[in-house]
Amino acid sequence: MTPAEAIEAAELIEAETRYRNQLAREMYDLGRRRAEAEQAEAWHALAAPVAHGITHAELEERRWGPGGRAHFADPRPDDYPGKRAPEAEPEPELEAG
Repeated sequence: MTPAEAIEAAELIEAETRYRNQLAREMYDLGRRRAEAEQAEAWHALAAPVAHGITHAELEERRWGPGGRAHFADPRPDDYPGKRAPEAEPEPELEAG
């Protein structure tokens, strides 16, 4: 291989590398735009029913329950009360005998 051929081969490799890098950038940008469009569409489908006609206060009550965030962990009327503590058995009396 002559020096001129080596230079020509290197230039071809550099041109192919530039082409592949450009192609990769274009494919990345296309995929990103598609993903952003899909995400925006999915978000709109989820948010549209909620955002129309419902006040922020109603959304917060749905989210946290009555009393708001400060009372979220408070017991509710239908909560399971848990097991009752077993009643203490009376100690048997010592028999005097």
